[in-house]
Amino acid sequence: MNGSQQVRARGFTLTELLIALAIVAILTSVAFPLYNNYTIRSHRAQLMSDLGTCAQALERFYTVNFSYLGAVEDADNLPSPPDDAICPQQSPQQNPRYDIVLSAVTANDFVLRGIPIASGAQAGNGVLELRANGQRFWYRNDDAATTAPQEGWDE
Repeated sequence: MNGSQQVRARGFTLTELLIALAIVAILTSVAFPLYNNYTIRSHRAQLMSDLGTCAQALERFYTVNFSYLGAVEDADNLPSPPDDAICPQQSPQQNPRYDIVLSAVTANDFVLRGIPIASGAQAGNGVLELRANGQRFWYRNDDAATTAPQEGWDE
């Protein structure tokens, strides 16, 4: 080759790299919130399942004993699963995001609540409540004591 015929090296220009980087940044800014919302909703769905399982166990107890009283010794502190518990204490049990509390237990009524763990990823996501008559409530601000519930668990 002589000096007048130079071989041009093939590669990406700085402009092409910046455009590709901008596209990746836009896709990431859209995908991350969607993924985060998906994980929050999946943990809430797991809690709904755990509350339903606990309510079924309480109904089986009621069928045998004709009362919800005595289902657990201390309704505010459900026993841990290894103690042959009627309900799990946390949901999910391996990496807990909610505490499950059984309250307002009478002979013919109970209230189950899933309360987000204060320092967990679900904090601020609201309290889910399931009652013996099948009513389901969602308290959006994690404070079931002072706010009016929204009927149902659906958003």
